[in-house]
Amino acid sequence: MHHSLYIFAIAFIVRILNLYLNQINVDTYLIEDQIMYWEWSLKNAYTPYNLIEPKLLLERMPGSFLFFQLATWLVGENLFNILIIQIIIDAINCVVIAFIARTINKSLFILAGIVSAFSPVMVIVSSQILSDTIFLFFFSIATLCILNFIKHKKENWVYLGSLFLGLALFTRVVVLPLIFLIPILIFYIFHKEKYNILKIIRIASIFFIISFSLVTPRILNNYYNYNTFALTSQSGSHFAYWVLPAVLDFDSEEKKIQYKEKLEELNKIMGGIDNPFEQSDLLQKEAFNFLWATEKKLILLAWVKGTVLNILAPPFIIDKRFRNLPHPSFYENDRNILKWLTSIFNKNEFKKYKILLFISATFSLFFLILFSYGSFLIYKNYFQSALIFLIIILYFLAVTGPVFSPKYIHPIIPFLIILEVLALKRFFELLIKPIINAKSN
Repeated sequence: MHHSLYIFAIAFIVRILNLYLNQINVDTYLIEDQIMYWEWSLKNAYTPYNLIEPKLLLERMPGSFLFFQLATWLVGENLFNILIIQIIIDAINCVVIAFIARTINKSLFILAGIVSAFSPVMVIVSSQILSDTIFLFFFSIATLCILNFIKHKKENWVYLGSLFLGLALFTRVVVLPLIFLIPILIFYIFHKEKYNILKIIRIASIFFIISFSLVTPRILNNYYNYNTFALTSQSGSHFAYWVLPAVLDFDSEEKKIQYKEKLEELNKIMGGIDNPFEQSDLLQKEAFNFLWATEKKLILLAWVKGTVLNILAPPFIIDKRFRNLPHPSFYENDRNILKWLTSIFNKNEFKKYKILLFISATFSLFFLILFSYGSFLIYKNYFQSALIFLIIILYFLAVTGPVFSPKYIHPIIPFLIILEVLALKRFFELLIKPIINAKSN
């Protein structure tokens, strides 16, 4: 128990120091989506006292907004104090990651917790007003429950896992497909344990009921008012304005212009449509039509590029202090990584950004080595866990697709950390431990 407290304390100290090194002022600190999260929370989004246009609320899930409102109720409209509550949650995340590592090997517990405490992605994201930290809290506990279920074969872990998966879904819809995949795992494990088929069906049914309990009112509301079972109306705009343009980066200028013209025509049509889900469906359909008409190797290249950049990109580029340094815009350079890097290294005005980018990229290269070796070790020694990790990592990378930002690996950071820790432990056993033993002898 005291090891958990040490991990929590270290993680909290690292995060509070990061907050103190920032200038936490609402008018200057919050950028992009953070402004929306802050304003919606202050306007009581998803409560009976809501001041936001109801149709706008259909774009997001309520969980994180209600969390920030609870934090505001506890400490007032003080951004710094609200972020302190969030970093407490993230410090707990570090302890949960340590427990996830422990389900694989008890000796990984402390190291996984320490690496989590110093994880740049987790530290930076926990200082931002977004849904990521609270989502990771729910999702990582759900993961811990499912891994304990696999290990101990006890159905109570299934029910506890379903509760936290339901909370994760209530926060971000991205977890929805995993809720349908896990019952397959339940059937496999309990069938292997010779459970009665009716009992397995009962367990899986309870899992579904608990997982969907919090979002059922949203599903019913959307069906009766908008004739859809979709949870949010954001998928169409995300795919049309973010995913497909990243794929078309590999296509001709003519195709890009053609797509832009199609979107302009579509926006005129959508102006006469009141149902936000119909608007989303139109955008998604148009984007998919262009996607399937695109050469398949270009689609693959776009997804591979997004995956590689999201895993290897220096996490510091999502930090506001780093972003405030003079540097060229990645998107204004047509999302072309070589063009962007050339611009940085050719102009002296970007010197500070260049140095920090180089240092951060060096650490990312070290991470790649650890990640690769850790993947080999988990496959070799813990195949069942490796399979779960692989499914979750590939799922989130596939969903993110070609859209680039280091924060998109945040949901899979527990699994990446555990792979790193497996490699670090092995390196210690192979290289450091023999030296220590030789000196002691």
